[in-house]
Amino acid sequence: MREEEVHYDIAVIGGGLAGTCAAIAAARLGRRVALVNNRSVLGGNASSEIRVWVCGATAHGVHRWARETGIMGELYTENQYRNPEGNPYYWDQVVLDAVRAEPNIDLYLNTDVREVEASGPDDRREVHSCTGWMMGSERRITFHARQFLDCTGTACSAISPAPATASGVRRGASSASPGRPPRRTRRCSARRSSSTAGTRAGR
Repeated sequence: MREEEVHYDIAVIGGGLAGTCAAIAAARLGRRVALVNNRSVLGGNASSEIRVWVCGATAHGVHRWARETGIMGELYTENQYRNPEGNPYYWDQVVLDAVRAEPNIDLYLNTDVREVEASGPDDRREVHSCTGWMMGSERRITFHARQFLDCTGTACSAISPAPATASGVRRGASSASPGRPPRRTRRCSARRSSSTAGTRAGR
């Protein structure tokens, strides 16, 4: 396993549409960005792997006034031009090309973030780095950044250094809503530099 350390202004964890748009926006503002995705394609649920199509509030064109704008709108318009038949694999390429067009973005595909190093008190926890394993190439990469954006959809890199939390129940409560047991959040492995909690990421 080859150990590597890289440094960026912003590290975006998760290459779904939220993470992709966040990375592009940051790159256009002049920031050096690492976009880290645990799959081989970008787009998350909208990729060819899952195929939850992007239509926003338009209901597939019925409500045209509700169409997405901004970077998402750019991707959508480009896809309509290049991919009028709606081929999911062409859509993957549209998203990938948009990322590759930004010189300030370094893309790390097939890289699963499994460790987060953080410190600080409960209400001011700071993430210092996160480490991911790049599948297939046996690279273990530690990402250092001034700011971390968790776009995984599971808040994996935000919650992993903290104790497990519950959804739908107050701290110290003995039970959740009647008839419903408390649901525990997903946990990732983490290195703790001190006792930490919360979900704020930054440096």
